[in-house]
Amino acid sequence: MTRAASLQLAALFLATVVMSGCSNYSPSSSDQLQPTNFPSGDYLTADPNHVYKINSELSQIIVTVRRGGLMARLGHDHIVASNHVQGFIYLDGENQQCTADIFVPLNALEVDNIELRAAAAMTTEPSAADIAGTKSNMLKSIEAIAFPFALLQSSDCTGSLSSRPVSAELNIHGVTQAVQLAVATQQPALGQLALSGEFSILQSDFGIEPFSIMNGLIKVQDELVLTFRLQAQKPK
Repeated sequence: MTRAASLQLAALFLATVVMSGCSNYSPSSSDQLQPTNFPSGDYLTADPNHVYKINSELSQIIVTVRRGGLMARLGHDHIVASNHVQGFIYLDGENQQCTADIFVPLNALEVDNIELRAAAAMTTEPSAADIAGTKSNMLKSIEAIAFPFALLQSSDCTGSLSSRPVSAELNIHGVTQAVQLAVATQQPALGQLALSGEFSILQSDFGIEPFSIMNGLIKVQDELVLTFRLQAQKPK
């Protein structure tokens, strides 16, 4: 999309929602470290044989933002990514119990990582100025100061053990919506857990109006596709 459309890309995610250009992220002293009332204590006091903590260095969420409109060829598709996924998963396969609480700090999001764009077969090349403007305006559009996190919670993720959809709640921009996740779960080694999958959301469901210009001839598609790869391990 054009630079004007790119600047509004912010409104598209969050999205929340998912990399290397932000790998040196560290919160400032004024930053909130996790969502209010995030239930870390529930996991840290639960049976340690079933608790897994997300390994941020090995986890990633990627949001694909597609251009639309009759003149879409004049614009860009975009990738918004995070390599700072945090949270916990409780998994007791024998008793069919699973809960998950996962969040992403929005000020650590990266827009249009070159390698991610290539992997997604995006052929256009937004300029450095376009990318910087997109990141800045994204944080303004999703009001990252007031709503600094994207939060995903599931009170029953046992479906991931048998390839069934997982019901969860996703909070973006202060709005919570129910989502259905396609999740594949593996335990590659003792004390480790790997989850992967994807789901889609509509910006409009979270109070975000998809950006458009020229009476919609160039616009951002309402639907966003989120893919995730999460690695977790039992806390030591």
